[in-house]
Amino acid sequence: MLWFYYFYYRIEKDHGLEIAKLVADSHKKAIEFVENTIKEEEIDCHFSSYSDGYLFPHDDSAEAMDTILKEFEACKRVGLNVSIADLGDDPAHGRAGKSLRFPGSADFHPLLYVKGLADAIVRRGGKIYEQSHVFKTEKNKVSTTEGVTVSANAVVMATNSPLSHNLAVHASQTPYRTYVVGFKVPRGSVKKANWWDTADPYHYVRLEAKPDYDVLIVGGEDTNSGMKPSDFPDPYSALEKWTRQRWATAGEVLYKWTGQCYDSVDYLYHIGLNPVQRDHYLITGDSGQGMTGGTIGGILIKDMILHRNNPWELAYDPGRRPPVSKTTGKNVAQEVSHTIHGYKDHIPGVGADSIDIEDMKPRSGAVIEKGTKKFAIYKDEKGSIHKYSAICPHMNCIVKWNPIDSTFDCPCHGSMFDNLGRCINGPAKADLFPED
Repeated sequence: MLWFYYFYYRIEKDHGLEIAKLVADSHKKAIEFVENTIKEEEIDCHFSSYSDGYLFPHDDSAEAMDTILKEFEACKRVGLNVSIADLGDDPAHGRAGKSLRFPGSADFHPLLYVKGLADAIVRRGGKIYEQSHVFKTEKNKVSTTEGVTVSANAVVMATNSPLSHNLAVHASQTPYRTYVVGFKVPRGSVKKANWWDTADPYHYVRLEAKPDYDVLIVGGEDTNSGMKPSDFPDPYSALEKWTRQRWATAGEVLYKWTGQCYDSVDYLYHIGLNPVQRDHYLITGDSGQGMTGGTIGGILIKDMILHRNNPWELAYDPGRRPPVSKTTGKNVAQEVSHTIHGYKDHIPGVGADSIDIEDMKPRSGAVIEKGTKKFAIYKDEKGSIHKYSAICPHMNCIVKWNPIDSTFDCPCHGSMFDNLGRCINGPAKADLFPED
């Protein structure tokens, strides 16, 4: 999509107009690349580049409308063909009024598109190995837990969060959880478009067509990763309430899911050479814009490997120094705070949940202290206890129980482990250590 989640006017303020222009250009080129690739490879993924995107005020305040107008002016300066549209409080548009219209957003089924890319790679002689758990990377070699080592001229870590102990990157981005609900709506009752509001965290809305009805997909209500169980809100109820206030035709809730995203502290993606391992490339920190950021990453990394000049490298260099600004300082402080809390929880009497194992309900988890050690405890539906070290194998922070996803999450850098201690999201590469 053309819209940038941190707003172009903020990027211009923090990084300068030329960087903001590069960001806008990369987003335009990403849409062009997807469209051209779908045509060339004949990928059937329900593609359309005729969907409009709308950024609308989250409330009736002058401040929210001022954000729309500032973004409109900034978009014009960076070369985007945007306009102010009055949607007239139309229920088909979520009762939005004056909004910023971004024409030509790409709309397609992401899984069908990715499958089409995979098929194209295989047709050209490439090989893709699934269920291959990378455990070690060293220079141009990648090793898996099965003992297989692959050598290559270029190694790219496009792994959501880099599988490394590289604080130069981990300290410059923050993990958070985002939540999504899918509502059944009558066919044609909602305008086919993309929507985002100016709230912080913002809401995002899409429409998916089914044979007999449409699905209104609504996300937002983001929270920090690795929170205390008692600090979790009820994001699904909040999303449902927000949606029904705007889209009157929102019916049965069909789907609920969550995802994990990484925000860089200066809000620009990290794409390029690893600032510590200069023989590795990274693609990370693209927040909730994974299809756009991933496409930009593929284009830029390809050019870098082939030694082609690409001006986007200046904007997305993982080794860049964040600008001195109030927002960047706040984000750096937040990430430092998360890391401090993760280590501070090693202190006896700190970081454990106030519950005894015998009082835990079936299908629940907790971090419980015994002596000087902390354990990640899960009680399954039969009442059996599963016990693991609560120390994240990435950089030794103490994990927290996530009651929404039924996982143990690391507050420091976002590693996730299922209720049986198995690593399901990096940067950790190993499972929680089982304890007797």
